[in-house]
Amino acid sequence: MSHTKKNEENDGRRDRPTASPAKANTKCHFRHRMNLPFKDTSSKAARDGTDQHEWMEDDTFDLRPDLLPACKEAEQQRNQVIGLVWSDWENHPPEVHLEERLWYRGDKYSGKADYVGIRDGRALVIDYKFGRGKVDDASCNDQLLWLAVLVFTNFPKSRIRQITVAIIQPHCGPPSVHTYTAEQLQRARRRILYVIRQIDSENPRLVAGPEQCKWCKAIAVCPAAAAKRNAIARIDEHKVHTLTNAHLSGLLDAVPVVRQLCEKLEVEAVLRLREHPESINGYEVKKGNTSRRIKDSAVARDKLLAAKVIDAAGIEAASSLGLGKLKGVVREYNEVGASAADKIIKEALGETLEAPEGRDKVCRIES
Repeated sequence: MSHTKKNEENDGRRDRPTASPAKANTKCHFRHRMNLPFKDTSSKAARDGTDQHEWMEDDTFDLRPDLLPACKEAEQQRNQVIGLVWSDWENHPPEVHLEERLWYRGDKYSGKADYVGIRDGRALVIDYKFGRGKVDDASCNDQLLWLAVLVFTNFPKSRIRQITVAIIQPHCGPPSVHTYTAEQLQRARRRILYVIRQIDSENPRLVAGPEQCKWCKAIAVCPAAAAKRNAIARIDEHKVHTLTNAHLSGLLDAVPVVRQLCEKLEVEAVLRLREHPESINGYEVKKGNTSRRIKDSAVARDKLLAAKVIDAAGIEAASSLGLGKLKGVVREYNEVGASAADKIIKEALGETLEAPEGRDKVCRIES
């Protein structure tokens, strides 16, 4: 498969809107501008995801062994999706662009797809997600739609009649796939340009909400988020039962915004207390709880079936292979109790089970 290298010259975002937060920026037009003064932050999970993306682009990248199974699964799913678009792709590969930043007419907005393939009037856009939280399906994923419009407008229209988009998320099951026609992409292009105009307007709309506030770096200084917090702060906990349904509905919309700010405050406190344990009077850091989970769903399925502790119907019933659901199915299949089912799973899966430590918590020092 021939690849086009990253376009390093256009790799910077130039402080312009990008496809990644498309859904959030569509819901809150002022969000993009408010986030510009804040530096990007990272986490262990984000850095692991970056490394996994590097491996997907170049499999000679020195990837930590425990991250490799998800990449192998993503690679297999990618090949399956390519086969859906071009059944003979291995003998007649498409033109491929990996991690190449594309721009809409100069600097309107940009996006960087993990994989773009083009051949015979069709294009394929793939985005890898290595997190464990499921994202929007391909059919309603704004990031993929914005990327598809970029591909559609950056390559001659005569070459592309339709674009298939796919989300590959190995920890969450099979890939999600959707296909757009040229006419649908033209309509989407007009909607996207409307959002860009609103973002660039003199008074862009500022709206707080769970989706647009989730990863917003400006949430602590956002007046819309502050209004949500103040609305909850004014509620008397002893009079919650007197709230009307309409009032309660509005307050429930505010809860995720408040919760996200609380989480940011706790993360900041943990960082400071780790560096200086006595820096915040009356508080200390406690280690998070350790909980087991399955590292590689595909390997786990094979091991469970080989050990004959579950059948194919049971695997389907526990399709997500979450340990709670799996334990219930194993109990029923083997007619054993909870502790015995737990032991059976542990013996059958072995190293496929992992027990990562939970997030550290900030707690009051007990006197």
